[in-house]
Amino acid sequence: MNDIILNEKEDQKEKNEEKKEEKIDINIETKEDSKETKILKNTFINSFLVESNGKEESKINGNEINIINNDNLNISKNDSLSKNKNKNKFEEIYNYRKQLNLSKKVKKFHLFNIESKNLNEDKLIYKLGKILLFTYRKNFPKITNFKTKKTYTTDAWWGCMLRCGQMILSRGIYLSLKSKGLDTKDALFYTVSLFNNYPITKDKLHPFFHGMLEKYKNNFGNDNTEIKEFYPPFSLKTLCDIGEMYERTAGEWFSDVIATNIFKKISEYFNLFSSPKLDIKILTFQSYIEMQDILNTCFIEKKKEKNNEEYIHLNGKYYYFDKMGIVFVNVRVGLDKIPAEYFKGIKNLFSLKSCIGIIGGKTRLAYYFIGYDDDENSLLYLDPHITKDSDKEITMDSILGKHVNKEIHLLKMNKMSTAFTIGFCFRKYNEFLELYGFWQKVKQDKLKILGLAKQNINYVQPKDNDEDFSPTYDDKDEDDF
Repeated sequence: MNDIILNEKEDQKEKNEEKKEEKIDINIETKEDSKETKILKNTFINSFLVESNGKEESKINGNEINIINNDNLNISKNDSLSKNKNKNKFEEIYNYRKQLNLSKKVKKFHLFNIESKNLNEDKLIYKLGKILLFTYRKNFPKITNFKTKKTYTTDAWWGCMLRCGQMILSRGIYLSLKSKGLDTKDALFYTVSLFNNYPITKDKLHPFFHGMLEKYKNNFGNDNTEIKEFYPPFSLKTLCDIGEMYERTAGEWFSDVIATNIFKKISEYFNLFSSPKLDIKILTFQSYIEMQDILNTCFIEKKKEKNNEEYIHLNGKYYYFDKMGIVFVNVRVGLDKIPAEYFKGIKNLFSLKSCIGIIGGKTRLAYYFIGYDDDENSLLYLDPHITKDSDKEITMDSILGKHVNKEIHLLKMNKMSTAFTIGFCFRKYNEFLELYGFWQKVKQDKLKILGLAKQNINYVQPKDNDEDFSPTYDDKDEDDF
């Protein structure tokens, strides 16, 4: 009798456990992703063109993926990165640009933190060749406006801010790749590959960026899934798809605030910068920089180490450098126009080695600012408002032909829009300290270009570091520009 009662209790217990498990399953199945997560997930999944069991179709987690036949793309696996084929190709860049065109003659200027007196024409063109130019494109695969369902094969007259965003972001990525030992040609090639308008193959993506491929196969694929091609993470199509989160889409103008926030969302969700050898975090701030956010994102909190003095101390905690950072600060200076008293502060931004430029411009005309004129209150900028054919194949020839700057323009600061975004990039502990020191000086100015939240940090300058962070030009550091 006792055995029967015991068995009944055990049966009841098993039934209760089954009900509990069923209830849990129901909760999991009915839980819905937020709108933001759905957009990110769908964009990520639909960026991949896959083959499953030899067929150009795949159904993953209930999402149909439409495969585009790209046989005519002619993306060469044996690209022109071969060092034998391209020996001294980039070093002979001045053969492509026999004369540098300026919108007006400028006697003295700064290209980022380098003074023009240290640059002859060939050296200037060589420097400009490493500041990638992105302009309007035409004849790329159709991009659909999710509101009107109209399709676009060009971004002329609506994509200028996205192109400027690509320029400033590519600058940070290029410098990060250079810091990891890639030569100039490879760093330029693999940077441009992240922004191409056409799908690319795996061999066009540096192993540093293979985290996005691994995430796709682990989370949305199966054993038979073979990634054929995929849209680069910062292609115009991807930017427009993620733009839906901000109610922006193809055929509409994007602001600098939206563009930089899209970059951050893509880098996080696509698991792009996840390699231990190249771990980059993108951060965005509205006017005020939150040091705690940077420490939480790019540093590791742990107990104080006796043999490591490269640490940040804040609120009783110790933080050690761990990841590179690309920081975008969206600011507004003035109402209708930028007051003259801010001109010097804006110029000073370019004195930093860690400054990767400014994106802004005039009403509905976006520019990428890369320096300033010494004699006048004008900024040097690159202009995206030139329409070029899209490249189906990425080669050094196509990069030199369409991503190398031929012209520099000038814009007076009193003609600029009062809202713009400043970009910074730090790749190591010392560069972060330089940047923090600059932000502290700006904070103390009566006229602030940007703000720094009230979080004074304590740090230790490494004993073996005698580097002077003042803006100087050094030929030995030339290839790291």
